[in-house]
Amino acid sequence: MASFAAPDLPVLGYHKIRGLAAPLRMMFYYKKASFINTAYGADMKETWFGADKPQLLENNSCMNLPYIVDGPIVVTQSNSCAVYLGKKLGIDSGELGAFAHNHTVLDQTMDLRNDLMKVVYPFGAVKTPDQFPAAAKDHLEGSAAGTFGKLEGFVLGTFMGGAAPQSGDFMLFEMIDQHMSIAAAVGAPAFFDAYPKLKKFHATMKALPALAPYFASAPYASWAQNNGLFTHFTGQPASFDYGPSVSETITF
Repeated sequence: MASFAAPDLPVLGYHKIRGLAAPLRMMFYYKKASFINTAYGADMKETWFGADKPQLLENNSCMNLPYIVDGPIVVTQSNSCAVYLGKKLGIDSGELGAFAHNHTVLDQTMDLRNDLMKVVYPFGAVKTPDQFPAAAKDHLEGSAAGTFGKLEGFVLGTFMGGAAPQSGDFMLFEMIDQHMSIAAAVGAPAFFDAYPKLKKFHATMKALPALAPYFASAPYASWAQNNGLFTHFTGQPASFDYGPSVSETITF
């Protein structure tokens, strides 16, 4: 599906959802850095497993989604992709303490994401969509509350590390945004009032002028939060259609 023969722009590949690629897309938009957005949809058996993944495995034996192809460099794993873009785009600080703080935000946010996956997909205890609302409320009151409480105490300024966002901020924004959406859907809209620093952080990120085009784009506004083939919660209307794979060039 995608062309990896020395593309002129970095290629970002993921499922045709927000998920773990949403923060990476946000980072490209934030720095106005053009890229190729490749997203695997309902036909991913053919486009990803049958076509693109075998090609990419030749250059990176750990290959999975998401991935970044940047000339001869092939990166995979979510946090690795985040810190790669943080470095490449000049988002992340080179100072050692800031690096450690940012990576803690990334890792803590990934713990939260992994807990959420047990609720929004049928691979754990939550087997059917009718079980989702109660399980989501338990998640909000349990593991999510624990993680957000930790991160509330880890805020150093306007953003997690101080005056400017780093890669971890983009990852955390997406998880806050998804949890706000879930809380509203299951009747717990005041859930985030307990975390005023994080709530302000989320609002500040949402208001950044550089990100306005991203929030107006289909990958944010129209794509599912989770894999549309399996999830209990897409964050989209009931008429939502997952659709086929796409690959588009985003230019600035």
